[in-house]
Amino acid sequence: MTATIFAVDDDRGPGAEVKMIPQQKAIIKLRSDVQEAHAPEHLVGSSPAMEQLRHLIRRAASSDATVLVVGESGTGKELVARALHDASLRAKGPFVDVNSAALTETLIESAFFGHERGAFTTAISRQRGKFEQADGGTLFLDEIGDMPLSTQAKILRVLQERSFERVGGEAKISVDVRVICATNRNLEESVRKGSFRVDLFYRVNMLVMEVPPLREHKADIPELVRYFLSRAGRLDNCRAQDISAAALELVSRHDWPGNIRELKNAIERSLILCNEDKIQPFHLPPAVLRGPVRFAQATGGRTSKTLLAAVRQLERSMILSTLEKCRWERGEAARVLGVTRRVLSYKMQNLEIEKSVREH
Repeated sequence: MTATIFAVDDDRGPGAEVKMIPQQKAIIKLRSDVQEAHAPEHLVGSSPAMEQLRHLIRRAASSDATVLVVGESGTGKELVARALHDASLRAKGPFVDVNSAALTETLIESAFFGHERGAFTTAISRQRGKFEQADGGTLFLDEIGDMPLSTQAKILRVLQERSFERVGGEAKISVDVRVICATNRNLEESVRKGSFRVDLFYRVNMLVMEVPPLREHKADIPELVRYFLSRAGRLDNCRAQDISAAALELVSRHDWPGNIRELKNAIERSLILCNEDKIQPFHLPPAVLRGPVRFAQATGGRTSKTLLAAVRQLERSMILSTLEKCRWERGEAARVLGVTRRVLSYKMQNLEIEKSVREH
């Protein structure tokens, strides 16, 4: 079924004004919201490192030069590429992304350049590749450092000539595409090892944007956390709308080797486990709790226990207290604690809680 997007008042004649109906207004608003979300100004973080990155994006947006975005895994390289696209004159054109590391060597050329019918056994019809799909817009080549050498040579040729042939075809296809590349590898080292072409390196290394690891701009962590909380707050099944000072202190001290992606996953995990208005330390992932931070530093107390041990004790104490108040009725205690009976039983077994146990 095809939905009608435009409505015309036929009684007003051939010159009648075309009116937008609610469906089209919703689509336009959605597109506007998506573009606004990826604008440079909406990259979360107020640290000098993020301000410098936004400045580079704005400066590069007016050019069609190839850009290389470098940074560790999880730092948000694709978000930088999208922000660059949306700030450019190509913003109304397509943004097509392809992960070079996710494609097998036998399929990568077909994915990039498309193929003709009958080019290989499973090519039952003509297929446009990523370069054609991105015509008039931006092509984002993620993990370019993992691209096979044979494909690197063909990518270099496209960057130089802006034309190519589909797999199994002979006709030249010209495209108007801006290319943004990204990698978490040291491409200079890859060139020295012979796994990356030196000529392609100089071609993509024209303008480099380095996305810093989260540990180098920890001042942005509170802002990032509140951003993730605000987004999750739109979901009906998330009760927590905030994070406690103690939990935020722990999150801010953690080094986050997985960078912003790991932080986002940690907040989402905490929201799933949290049945309170605020995320507490014991809702955080074990990796955060196992850090060198002491519980006293996060809570202002004087205990010398490691955080993991302190959280275990707190959890044990809460469960015991609730069980005693509920006269050891597990179903009622589980309801009060905001967990299922099965989870409560698992916790009791893990924390070695039995009915005969009493804490003073």
